[in-house]
Amino acid sequence: MASPPRTIGAVLEAIRGEFPDISVSKLRYLESEGLISPERDQPSGYRRFRQVDIDRLLFVLRAQRDKYLPLKVIREQLDALDRGEELPSESAVSVSDEPVASTSRPRTAAAAARLVTRRQVLAESGLGEGTFIELERLKLITVRRGTHLYGREAVAIAAAAKRLSGFGVDPRQLRVVQQAAATEAALVEQALAPYQRRSGIPREVIADVYRVILQAHAALLHSQINQ
Repeated sequence: MASPPRTIGAVLEAIRGEFPDISVSKLRYLESEGLISPERDQPSGYRRFRQVDIDRLLFVLRAQRDKYLPLKVIREQLDALDRGEELPSESAVSVSDEPVASTSRPRTAAAAARLVTRRQVLAESGLGEGTFIELERLKLITVRRGTHLYGREAVAIAAAAKRLSGFGVDPRQLRVVQQAAATEAALVEQALAPYQRRSGIPREVIADVYRVILQAHAALLHSQINQ
C-alpha cells in the first residue's frame, strides 16, 4: 500500500539527517526551477509530497552534494530519466570540471584557466551548499555563459557571504552591493566609451578606470560610515 503524501515539514524532518542545512526556502527554490513538482492541495494550496517526489528531491540534493553538478545538468538528467533513458557514466556527466565551448565567442586557454568548478568555489570559500544555492537563486553568483563553470569572482562573493554571515548579514542583503556594482559598471562603460569608438581600449586605461572608481567607492563608503 502506497504511503500517504507528506507535508513539506514532514519531508524536511525526514531528510534532515542526511541534509542538515535543508530548508523550506531551498525546496521552494528547487520547485520554482522545475526540479521537483509536489502536488498542491485545493483550496489550501499546501504542498503534498508523494514518495516519487521525495525520491526526485533526494536525487537532486545528492547530485549537488556528491557531484557538485549545476542545476542545468541535474535538470537534463531528470529529463532523461523521465524519458526512460539511462544516465551517462560518471566520467561523462562530470562536465562541471571542464569548460564547455561557448556559443557566443571562442574562449582562450588563459580565460579558461581562470574558471573554477562548483566544488572549487565551495572548497576555497568555505561556504555551505545551502547558502551557495541561495546566492545562485538571487543571481549573485552565476555560471559563465556557455559553460558549467564560474569565474574567480564567484569565490570572492562566496567568501564574502560567509564572512558577513558571521556579522548577521543575510545573503539577500548583498543585493545592495550588487546594485551598487551595476551602477558603477555603467560608469566604467561611460568612461571607456570614447576608446571603444576608436581602435580599442588599452589595458592600462581599463585598469586605471577600475582603480579610480574603486578608490572613489571606498572613500565614499568610509565617509558614510564615519559621518
